[in-house]
Amino acid sequence: MLIVFLFFLGCSGNYGKLRPQSKSESKATSRELIDNWSDYDIWFNYYWRPRLAVIVFDPKNDNRKILVEGRWYTVRDQKMWTKIVNENTTSEGDFRMVWSGHDNTTGVQEMWDSDNQLYGFIIYQKDVTEWVTLKMVGENTMRLIWERSNFLQRPPPRGEIDQFEPLISK
Repeated sequence: MLIVFLFFLGCSGNYGKLRPQSKSESKATSRELIDNWSDYDIWFNYYWRPRLAVIVFDPKNDNRKILVEGRWYTVRDQKMWTKIVNENTTSEGDFRMVWSGHDNTTGVQEMWDSDNQLYGFIIYQKDVTEWVTLKMVGENTMRLIWERSNFLQRPPPRGEIDQFEPLISK
């Protein structure tokens, strides 16, 4: 029994949680994140280029760090950020990530650790996301694991893929 208990204790880990924002308790809106982009380390991932699937905002002015796993891209400059915003927002300033005509964007969600420390913000397209996991991997360090959905296998037309390539190439 002791061995089983220790196994479960060791595997349980320390996980973070996602919280959708209520309007009254909002820490940041899409518009605030867009306008204050330089205050964040910003990573993004996509399902098929140029379709943005997930974007993460890690505040620069705190002692907490978000690590991302897999193939992610970093917003390097104003030009890159402007292109992402122009292609993925509504006229009201909300992020809108569309896949095959479906708009199932989460809106801004907060990433918290188990001690109720805010680590950052995430917005993702639910139709192309299998799951999002937040795991504490050190003091003040959270690892974000985002898994693409496997049921969406059809890429967009080739022309759309080529549009995004200059944005991420070196």
